[in-house]
Amino acid sequence: MTPQSPAPPWPASTPRSDATAVIVRLIVVRHGETTWNAENRIQGQTDIELNSRGEAQARRLRARLAEEPITAVYASDLQRAWRTAELAIEGRDLPVVRDRAWRELHFGEWEGLTSAETVARDPEIAEARRRQPGIVRPPGGEHLGDLRDRIAPAIEAIRLRHQGETVLVATHGGVVRTLGCHLLAMDLNLAWRLGAANVGLAVVDLLPDGPVIHAWNETAHLLGDQLGLASIEGAR
Repeated sequence: MTPQSPAPPWPASTPRSDATAVIVRLIVVRHGETTWNAENRIQGQTDIELNSRGEAQARRLRARLAEEPITAVYASDLQRAWRTAELAIEGRDLPVVRDRAWRELHFGEWEGLTSAETVARDPEIAEARRRQPGIVRPPGGEHLGDLRDRIAPAIEAIRLRHQGETVLVATHGGVVRTLGCHLLAMDLNLAWRLGAANVGLAVVDLLPDGPVIHAWNETAHLLGDQLGLASIEGAR
């Protein structure tokens, strides 16, 4: 069984007078670095705070977003995400709406472990999940299909509520990759092909005929200092 993303949450036949008219511009960012990122530990839904480097990364994100006409801000209710959003929009009179739908994938019994430790603990499950993360769950956790089903209604709610607006969403690496697969109707088992660095930024226009991705995992705002890309293992 190969998990495929369903059609994007808007009808292809939506009437429109302008084929380039934007319904919503989504700016999606992954949270800044945490201590568990730096230690390559799986965070999942464990509520880990930003470290000092992560807060500095979020402040650099604020400079990148300074000219963006953001009218609404959503974030995972885990503090590493909503704190990233707060720092990124500091100085604007905008609330950060915390929404559980944007939480990271639940890794169950693997949270707090490194990837090497999950292989030692559950070798067969770890190998199966490496091959098919779209349908294989960690013990007590979610697979990417579960995550897709969780975030799809949240995307639709934003699309309906904020037409013609620019919306910032601060979330997690697994969510960013799963969102990309959903928008592009990609096989969820290929989610690992989409980068998701700490405070990496994606820009997506939701058009009447479907989404157009203008940027993915943009990290130019981190160049020129020591705030650069997290490791692949840290991207959870």
